[in-house]
Amino acid sequence: MRGEKPPRADSSAAIISQVAARPRVARRVPGMLLTVLGLLAVTGPFASDVYLPAMPEMADQYHTDAVWIQATISTFILGMAGGQLSLGPLSDALGRRRLLIAGTAVCVVATALVATAPTVELLLTWRVIQGIGAAAGVVIGRAIVTDLTDDDGAGRAFSILGLIGGIGPIIGPPLGALILVWSGWPAIFWSLAALSTATLFAVIFLVPETLPKHRRLRGGLSSLVASLHTLRRTPAYVSSVLMMCFGAGALFAYIAASPFLVQSILGFDPLTYTLVFAVNGIGLVIAGAVSARIVGRFASPVTLCRIGLALVGAGGAVMVVASTTGAFTPPLVLPALFLIPTGMGLIYGPGTALVVAGVRTIAGTALAILGCGQFVLAGITAPLSGVAGDTESLPVSLVILTCGALAIACLTWFMREQRRHPHSTPLPAREDVGESPGV
Repeated sequence: MRGEKPPRADSSAAIISQVAARPRVARRVPGMLLTVLGLLAVTGPFASDVYLPAMPEMADQYHTDAVWIQATISTFILGMAGGQLSLGPLSDALGRRRLLIAGTAVCVVATALVATAPTVELLLTWRVIQGIGAAAGVVIGRAIVTDLTDDDGAGRAFSILGLIGGIGPIIGPPLGALILVWSGWPAIFWSLAALSTATLFAVIFLVPETLPKHRRLRGGLSSLVASLHTLRRTPAYVSSVLMMCFGAGALFAYIAASPFLVQSILGFDPLTYTLVFAVNGIGLVIAGAVSARIVGRFASPVTLCRIGLALVGAGGAVMVVASTTGAFTPPLVLPALFLIPTGMGLIYGPGTALVVAGVRTIAGTALAILGCGQFVLAGITAPLSGVAGDTESLPVSLVILTCGALAIACLTWFMREQRRHPHSTPLPAREDVGESPGV
């Protein structure tokens, strides 16, 4: 119509129309939409560790042992894992937008209830529900990326989301400590509730429905069972999911053991440990930025995964050698610790793109299984890394090396399956990539 302005190039409506019109051209996620998805991606990491400095004060206020307050991390992770398993498949059947709004709203309410919980039992309960709400942003946000992009575009967008999510563990505890000094521990969760509220409004106004009705699953439970059966019988999917899960296992073993490795064994003070952890986190962020920039343009997702896993495995191998030879010293160990998160920074985006490459029609279900599996491996490897106490480095070194080796084996399995069945799991083809000004 005369006088109507054409849709902006970076609007969500324009991008969705491009998806339908250009099915084999690399597409970008609009910058504003990607920002909102980034906020959703960082909510989980923020909520899991921003209050760590306040744990002693919380234990005193609730007149309980530290173990009960530490359990709030486990309950949140439980909610995140269960929420992804349920909300991912539901989004394949019901669409993305409504579930994303509902989940984010639940996260807002539950976070406010955490801040006002009168007993530690209610605190644990609200943390579970908070995790379920935060899971919506993680699994549905990634499914939205899958809806809007081809494999190369997904690799770049997932890398950026991983980069943003990696910022949470870096700035979360220091930010929580600042808020704690300024006010009591409830202010930490009120601040998190304010962030979630802002994200909720951004979702309402800026996130469109990206899964049209004709592409949704029908048939209720039978369709879900069929989807799970399809995923189970797709070797490329299974191998790439296992690769990502073992990689997450190595990363979380490092995170759980790093305070003891740096302080109890290497002898650094807490401030120096904070600096070491921050530098390693910056390595993860830089690697994620590099991965987002070069995936599909200068390197394939498989190549980036091979490089990243080689770094993780090398870090674990150096730590095992240092632990068994008595040479566990800062010049040898600190670079090895740096390799682990940096390697995972290279892997996150390309690896997630490989997971969904051949199963886009059931991306929500596929990503839900991935997310849950990563949390399960994290829950297994984190305690295993400390079975011999806080002054022994060999257990965590072996866990990291083993996870890295298994991840490399799964990537090798994936590459073999792709060679045997090149059309069952389409990898990004350089010649199919069109230039676009965004992600």
